Amino acid sequence: MPDFDASASRLADAVLLLSRGLIVKPSVVVMDFVETHGGSDEMGKELSRQFSHSLAKNARDFVVADSNGGFDAFGADRSPSHSTAEAPTVDCSAGQPKPTFLVEGYLDELQDRVVVRIKATRTEDNKAVFDERVTLALTPELKSLESKPLSPAEKSSSQNGTTWVRPGFRVANNGADVPSMDSVDNYTPPRCLECPHADYPDSAMAAKVQGVIKLRILVGATGQPEEIIVLKGLPCGINERAVETVSTWKLEPAKGPDGKPAAVWQNAELSFSLAN
Repeated sequence: MPDFDASASRLADAVLLLSRGLIVKPSVVVMDFVETHGGSDEMGKELSRQFSHSLAKNARDFVVADSNGGFDAFGADRSPSHSTAEAPTVDCSAGQPKPTFLVEGYLDELQDRVVVRIKATRTEDNKAVFDERVTLALTPELKSLESKPLSPAEKSSSQNGTTWVRPGFRVANNGADVPSMDSVDNYTPPRCLECPHADYPDSAMAAKVQGVIKLRILVGATGQPEEIIVLKGLPCGINERAVETVSTWKLEPAKGPDGKPAAVWQNAELSFSLAN
């Protein structure tokens, strides 16, 4: 999100400066943003996701770790919006160190905009290393998430229904008019050209999480994944890592009955096994 990019770049510079000389590559965790006067909703979660994405683009010699990767319990001690009762049923923190830096966000909503205070703290000594306010337009998309509570299913790191949409991509009727490969027989299915497998997140490996993720992918007429939905997920950051990887896949597009490239929905399964 362009509105976050400048702040994310400045935070990345601060992290890099404070991390010089560290033997272990530092990690940064962005917690779900909350309202300044308490409370959390889907708008805060979405804004924290967007800021985390901007920070990851600017990361140099540090990693932006998944906030579901076992750090929820750590964040619970710092923010009233995170409670240990909401922690994942799988312990994703086994064998994992604390994050080096923790990023929190506090929202103040005005009539047509949202002011986000972004604060980063070094966990070793609780020292504030970054404190900046960003003003964002209150778009219809954000407005629709306002005061929408987080359901228990959405708080779980193994959540189903997680959706990624390529920036700028729009499809009529939410893709309902796009044919599905499991219901047509006169289409040639998409074919992988470059489809790397997702790496294990460290937290999932330490927690010994294994299993299969089921995805539903809208493959565009250019062969790019345009939308990805998690139908069946796994905890400890595996969902996010899988979606991030699949979004980079390059495919030969499906062909319709007329032999021309066509957009289709395609189901896919990704297996995660420690034996591999």
